[in-house]
This record gives sequence, structure tokens and C-alpha cells, in this order.
Amino acid sequence: MNKTKIYNDKNVKTDIISNLKIGIIGFGNQGKAQALNLKDSGMDVVIGLRKGSLNKKLAVEQGFDVFSIKDIVIKCDIICLLIPDEQISLLYLEHIERHLKKGKALLFSHGYAVYFKHISLPIYTDVILVAPNGSGRKVRSEYVGGGGVPNLIAIHQDYSGNALNIALAYSKSIGGTRLGAFLTSFKEETITDIFGEQILLTGSIPKLMKESFNVLVENNYSPEVAWLVCYYEVKSIIDSFYEEGFDHLNKIVSNLAEYGGLTRGKRLIDSELKIKMKEILKEIEDGRFEKEWRKEKEQDYKTLKKERKITKKSKIEKTTLKMTKLFFKDK
Repeated sequence: MNKTKIYNDKNVKTDIISNLKIGIIGFGNQGKAQALNLKDSGMDVVIGLRKGSLNKKLAVEQGFDVFSIKDIVIKCDIICLLIPDEQISLLYLEHIERHLKKGKALLFSHGYAVYFKHISLPIYTDVILVAPNGSGRKVRSEYVGGGGVPNLIAIHQDYSGNALNIALAYSKSIGGTRLGAFLTSFKEETITDIFGEQILLTGSIPKLMKESFNVLVENNYSPEVAWLVCYYEVKSIIDSFYEEGFDHLNKIVSNLAEYGGLTRGKRLIDSELKIKMKEILKEIEDGRFEKEWRKEKEQDYKTLKKERKITKKSKIEKTTLKMTKLFFKDK
């Protein structure tokens, strides 16, 4: 296993993109954050939106010139596709593909559409990845505060011979190299990102919180107390080890909590769970999940809509709305 190469501010220059025009397609969470950071770094940035986009007014208010996507592709040297993955293939086919000229750079913040070949890329363009490890809100707030969030960077095509330097310069301009830009591949970023979402971020962590809450409530403990233990305290625990590690967490919790967590945690997170994790990883790697997701979209997100309704009606969600109004009413 090769050691990941890390770049930071001191070994990255932005000269290579300082005289280029950068077009951000999309002005959602990531698009807005990256555009503002680029502008504050002195880059020439314009926004590309579809006709009738509700974000046009917001982009203009933030000081950006807004053009059609076709015009962005024609005018700009770096074209950044910062829209949801499921929208990329159709938008690319309708507004980008026929207008791409030799020497342009296509930039993505997630490798999904490229790795799973949802779009047909010409050989005469650079294709690069700059993927912040954080939400758009975090990318912007950290930058404004003098920090940044780490970036994953990768090169799919290097037509110009400068693709890596362009990716690094872009990363520095949105604050990524302040903490570090980590060199990876489109495959690694795509697979690990999906795996992390499914196993931890939107899979097991929320599910564990919901089910632990349900167990307590179903055994006649009050929803409010169950919520405090199974929901509210989660953030403080994560904050406790976020910067200093799990050993630090063990040192600051009680012996009772440490012993109970270590011994009972092994009963929950056992060898069977690891087997399931490997199965899920394999489904992502061999394309089975991608096919499943494509079918879900074709069926107008049938499963997703059903699960959203279940969440909205759940006891923990109703308790959360009640408790957050109580705790955060002044925010």
C-alpha cells in the first residue's frame, strides 16, 4: 500500500490558474462556497445556471456574473460541474459535450459520474477532481475563518500536462491546502465516499441512534430522556475524540462508561458486521449498487420517498423537533 502524497500551502502555487476564467456550474451548497472562496482568492469566477434557475438572483447578489451553461463552456478555461451526481449526465449531454474545445479542464467534486462512465469524455481535455471533505457551508466558514477543510485531488486525464498543478492551485484557492490536499484516484474517492456514507455517515450512525432511542421508549423510558442520551449526547462524544483520538475519549469518560462501551460494543460490532461491510463494499466496487441506484431514479425515487416519510413520522423525529425548539429557540 503506497503512502498518500499530501500537498499544503507552502508547496503549491496558484499562478497557473490566476489568468484563467473559471466557470462554476451550479450555485448550491458546494457551488456557492467554492465560487466565493475562489473569488476571495482573486480568481476570475463566473456562474453557469440553467434557464429559470432560482439561484440566479442569489448569485448576482453575491457579485457574480451569471451565464448560460453553454456560454460557460465556451468562455471558461476551467469548467466545474458542481451539481448533484444524478443531474450530471443529462446536463453534460444537453449543454456541455458539443461545446467543449481542446485544452479545457473539466473539474468535479465527486468522481461518481466519471468513474461509472455516465458521461463520454473527449481525450483533448483535462479531467480533474477536487473534492472537499466537508459540506459547502463548512468549506466557506472555515475559509472565512482562516482555515480550510482537507481536499481529495485526482487526475483522470492529463491532456495539458498541467492537470495536477491546476487541481492543486484550485484546491489552494478554495482553502483545501491549508490543511492538506491528498492525492488519490477517481476510483478511490468514489468508492470510499459511497462506502463511508452507507456504512457510517448516513447508515449506521443515524440508524444506531434511532434504534437505541426506540429500545428505551419501547421499554417505558421517557422519549425526552431517551433523546438526551441517544441523540443530544452524540455530538459531545464525537467532539471529545474528533481532534485527539479514541484514547483521549477513554481518558475523559468514566471507567464505567469506558468498560461498558468496550465490552458491549464488541457484542454489537462483531465479525458478522464486518462480513456485511465487506459485502456492501463489494456491491459498490462491482457496480451492483450503481445499477440499483439507477433503477431507483427510474422509479422516481420510490424507496427514498417511502423512507423519508417513515423518518418524518418517527417518534425520535417528533421528539427531536420538540427538544430542539426548547434548546435552540433563540437561534
